[in-house]
Amino acid sequence: MPASRTIAKNTALLTVGVLLGRALGVLVFKKMNLVLGPAGIGIWGAATDLVAILLVMSNFGLGTLLTREITRRKVMTLPLMWSVLKLRWTMGAAGYLFLILYTRWSGFDNVQTAAFLVTGLAIFVETSAMACDAVLQAHEKVQHQTIGQIISAIFYFAAAMWALNAGYGLMGVIWSNALSRMVRLLVMVPLMLRSTGPWQWHDPDGGQVPTTRTMMKLGFPLFLATTFGIIYNKVDTVMLLNMLGETTAGIYTLGHRALDIMIIVPGLFGTALFPALARYGQDSDSDARRLGARSLRYMMVAILPLTLFLMFVAGPIIGWFDQKGESPDSVLVLMIVIWGLPLQAVSIIFSRLLITANREQVFVRIGLGAMAINLVLNFLLIPRYSYFGASVATIVSMTVSFLLHYYFVRQTALRPPIVRSLLGPTVATAGAWLGTSLVLGRLFPAWNVSWRYLPVQEGWPAFLVSCAGMIVFYALALTAFRVFGRDDLRLLASLRRSG
Repeated sequence: MPASRTIAKNTALLTVGVLLGRALGVLVFKKMNLVLGPAGIGIWGAATDLVAILLVMSNFGLGTLLTREITRRKVMTLPLMWSVLKLRWTMGAAGYLFLILYTRWSGFDNVQTAAFLVTGLAIFVETSAMACDAVLQAHEKVQHQTIGQIISAIFYFAAAMWALNAGYGLMGVIWSNALSRMVRLLVMVPLMLRSTGPWQWHDPDGGQVPTTRTMMKLGFPLFLATTFGIIYNKVDTVMLLNMLGETTAGIYTLGHRALDIMIIVPGLFGTALFPALARYGQDSDSDARRLGARSLRYMMVAILPLTLFLMFVAGPIIGWFDQKGESPDSVLVLMIVIWGLPLQAVSIIFSRLLITANREQVFVRIGLGAMAINLVLNFLLIPRYSYFGASVATIVSMTVSFLLHYYFVRQTALRPPIVRSLLGPTVATAGAWLGTSLVLGRLFPAWNVSWRYLPVQEGWPAFLVSCAGMIVFYALALTAFRVFGRDDLRLLASLRRSG
C-alpha cells in the first residue's frame, strides 16, 4: 500500500506538469499547422526528431540508472550527478558537430539549417535538466520537477503564440521552445539544491567516489539500447523528409502527433514506479514481482480502451488540427500508429523490471532488433507506400520490441503473470466494445454503431451515449473476467483517502 500510494502520487504530480505542457503544446501545434502548412510542419518535425535522437545519445543511457544509483547511495548525489553531466556535455558537443555536418551534407537552405541548429541547442540544456530530473526522482521530490515543467510550458505557449501572431513563423516557434527549456532548468536547479542532497563530494563512510569512467561503463549497455530505440522511434520522419520531401514529412508528423503526446503517460508511470521497484528489488524478488504485475495490469486497464477510443476519433482529432483540409491522409496514419501506445506501455514496465533485476545489458539486443526491423521496413516501404509504409514499420518494430522485452523478463525472477496482466484487460476491452456495439446497434440503428465504428458524425447524443455504454460494459467486463477485484478497490479507496 505505501509503495502504491507513492507511485500514484508521483505519477499524478508528473502527469499534471507534463500533460499541461502537452496540452499547451497542442494549441501551439494547431496554430503552427494553420500558419506553416504541411511543409513547415515537416521541417519542424524532422528537426525535432533528429535532435531527439541526438539528445538520447547524449544522455548515454544514464537517466534511470542515475536515479537507481542515487537511490542506493544518496550521500553521493553530487559526484554521481557531476560525473554524468561531464559525460553528457561531451556527447552533446559531438552530437551538435554531427548536426552541423548533416545540415551541410543535406544541402538545406538557410531556414532549414537554422531550424535544425537552433533546435539542437536543446541537447545541452535538456541533458542538464534531465540529470536534475533523475536526482529529484531518486529523492522522490518530483513536485519540483512538476513546477519546472509547468512554468516552462506556460512560457513556451505564450512565446510561441506571440511569435506566430507577430509573423516570425517557424523560427519564432523554434526559438520559443529553446528558451522554454532554459527556463525549466533555471527554475528546477535551485529547487533541487534546496530539497535534495547532501551536496558533498566524499562519502563519510569511505566509499569509492563514482567517476565519469565508472558511469560510462555503467551506462554503455543502455546507451546502445536507448540509441537503437530512439532511432527506430524517430528516424522515420527524417527519412521521409530526405526521401520524399517536406510536405510528406509534415503529413506523417501530424498523424503521428497523437502517439507522441499520449506515449508520455506510460513513460511517466514508469518513472514514478521505478524508485519503489528498485527498493523492493533490493529486499525481495516476490514483492518486486507483485508490484510489477499490479503496475502492468493497471497500465493496461487504462491504456487499451484509451487506444481504441483514439483510433475511432482519429478523424475529428486530425480535423481539429488541419482546418484547411491539407492533410487528410494523416487520419489513417493516426489510426495505425496509435496502436503503438499499448505496446510501448508494456515495454516500459518490462524495462523497469529488467533494470531492477540488473539485466540492463539485454537492452542492447532489444534495441538493435527493433531498430534493424524498422530501418529495413522503412527503406522498403517508404518509397512505395510513403507515410503509410512508415506507419506500418513503426507498429511492427514496436511489436518486436515488446516481444523481446517479454522474452528477457521471463528469464528473471521478476516475471509478472502475463495472463491476468495483459490478456485480461485485452479481453475485457474487446468484450466491452462488442457488447456496447451490439446493444446500441439494436436500440439505435440510425446511429450506425458497429464494432468498426464509433458514432462520431451522428451528433453529441449518439457519441456520448456510446462512450457511456462502453464505460459501463467495461466495468462489468473487468469484474466478470476478474481483472479488477476487491483488493484493487481497497487500494483505490486507500489512495483516495491518502490524497
